[in-house]
Amino acid sequence: MIIFLTALFSTAALGTFAQQANENDEINFSVERVGIIDLSEVLRQSQATINVRDLLDEKRAEFQEQIAAREVQLLSREKSLKSKRDIMSKEAYEADVRLFQDEVAKVQREIQQKRKSLDNAFQQAQDKLRNLAIEIVGDIAKEQKLDLVANRSNVLVFRNQLDLTKIVLARLNERTKDARFEVKEVTSSTTTQ
Repeated sequence: MIIFLTALFSTAALGTFAQQANENDEINFSVERVGIIDLSEVLRQSQATINVRDLLDEKRAEFQEQIAAREVQLLSREKSLKSKRDIMSKEAYEADVRLFQDEVAKVQREIQQKRKSLDNAFQQAQDKLRNLAIEIVGDIAKEQKLDLVANRSNVLVFRNQLDLTKIVLARLNERTKDARFEVKEVTSSTTTQ
């Protein structure tokens, strides 16, 4: 069996999984059984990722509606403020303008926080799915007695029979089929979720 690998052991590669030797095992540095996984493809194609994207798209649509309503309110208030410019004293008008600008800045901060919430929620879900996928790869490596599992991005040429991507994807979908995802809002007093 001839396999060309660009990097057999890459500490930066997430898809690489080394099995621990038992104390009774003889130290053996030969690699006889190899598997390949396209971890990025598994994460892209998993039903859980699709569900998370759908949920986040829903939240983004709700968020966009809220922004549009706030924008209408702010535009109305700005128009009202401009119409009062000539009838208010200069100091009173400038005070109202500052209050209005403060409110606009507050709304902009809220928008940034909500966007950050959505981005963080997606990233956290992906991290959990990645960890679960790696755990599944480890299980398959033990079951099939694989010496090495490499990420597809680190391999130039391999036989299709070595590819574990579909198996991992199927198991990941099975293990996450009942998973529930929540998006928690980031407020000025919290940092992530």
